[in-house]
Amino acid sequence: MTLGGKLKNVLSRKKVNASNDAVFHDETSRITQELYKQNAELAVRNKTLALLRQLDELSLEAAKIEDLAKKMTGAIAIALGYDVASIAITSEDGQALQWVGMGSSVAWITSVLQKIDMKKLVVPLTQRLVSTEILQGTKRLFADDSQLVYPAELITALAAADQSPDVEEVKHTMLYPLRYGGKTLGVLTLSSSRQLRNLSRYEQEAVTGIIGLVALAMYKTDLYVDLQETSAELASANQQLKDLDKAKSEFLSVASHQLYTPLTALRGYVSMLQEGDFGKVPEGQMKVLGILDQSAKRLISLIKGLLDISRIERGKFELNLQSTSLADMAQELVRDLLPNAVQKGLKLEFHPTTTGSTNVVVDRERIRQILLNFIDNSIKYTEKGRIDVSVKNDQGKIVFAVQDTGKGISKDDLPKLFHKFSRVGGASRFHTEGTGLGLYVAEQIVREHKGDVKADSPGEGKGSTFTLILPAEGTPDSLKVGDKREIEIKAAESEK
Repeated sequence: MTLGGKLKNVLSRKKVNASNDAVFHDETSRITQELYKQNAELAVRNKTLALLRQLDELSLEAAKIEDLAKKMTGAIAIALGYDVASIAITSEDGQALQWVGMGSSVAWITSVLQKIDMKKLVVPLTQRLVSTEILQGTKRLFADDSQLVYPAELITALAAADQSPDVEEVKHTMLYPLRYGGKTLGVLTLSSSRQLRNLSRYEQEAVTGIIGLVALAMYKTDLYVDLQETSAELASANQQLKDLDKAKSEFLSVASHQLYTPLTALRGYVSMLQEGDFGKVPEGQMKVLGILDQSAKRLISLIKGLLDISRIERGKFELNLQSTSLADMAQELVRDLLPNAVQKGLKLEFHPTTTGSTNVVVDRERIRQILLNFIDNSIKYTEKGRIDVSVKNDQGKIVFAVQDTGKGISKDDLPKLFHKFSRVGGASRFHTEGTGLGLYVAEQIVREHKGDVKADSPGEGKGSTFTLILPAEGTPDSLKVGDKREIEIKAAESEK
């Protein structure tokens, strides 16, 4: 081969190598750019994940919506690099937007935002892009004029602080509606000096990912605040009711004592007149004195009931405990009340227990009065038929029961029987002198003895059964002989 041919081959090989080098360089450059892009995307995703965790933690910490919005906007602005991030919510009257939080990744803007009173940043819904379009839709909006988005007070404050010619104007904004449960709660704005209309896919995903979390956090915080306010109002109302109930009980006590003394004196003088201490009383006047004496007795009985209930509610109701046979007590009461039943043509019988002791540890006088009331009421409210009284020992529980064939009680009225001042079945169901306190007081006393009272009836006109249950003496629930208990019972509710 000639020298010229060799030279030609060498030059040809150099051209091929140069071409290969160029291809290699281009491929290397492309791979480098792709790696850079992927690294950037990965960095944004990592920031987004960290931001989501931070926002979730903030949603659990903040108790006020203003604190939550301030912390969240600051975290978003710093993590994603926005000049201004803000949250505005609709006002209570629904006519304006109220800014509740703003944050920035820029030091001088942060300084400006810290000096602004957020309560003054209010925009009527008819005046700004942020107020009209964003709240009516579900998609993000863009604005390239900050005056279309933010209140004038904020724009003026930023302009006054921005004295450097090298600082670019913050004028590009993305607006995202904060929606939950089909309702727009407010708006999240993200502003920057850079154009925001052509964000990278992964940056758009990052922003979209936080919107739902922010909306949920705002909803939960707003709901929590409402619940706190409602709870405070209920607590205040409950305290007022307690105060009123206490005042009522004190009034009952004072009024009852004031009435009791003159009535006692009245009965005393009536008794003296009846016995002739002031001379012989004509026969016609004796009848009137008898009526006066009976009326005074009824009034004193009413007053004693009022005194009992006021003492119970004021925690000054004392029990003097002693061992008592409930069967013996019931038998004595049946014997004493038998004439009343016979007078109405009713059959009144006591059915004694067949096995076991019927002793209980109770305040004898209090429990006797309850049994008396149960039997006496059955006689009063039974026009024909019979009343059966029984006492039995049922596995450590002493059960006293009065069953009659009287007027009965409706299903709707049964739950009301043991309520304070309640009457069931209309006024004709009870004698006019009743306070409506008898069964209420009975239930309170029995429960302080670790027992229970119950009422049952198949319906009106089908009779009724009243039951008193007490722990037998010596059982774990029984009270101790000789103890004196000053009980404290809460006032009864009007309905159960």
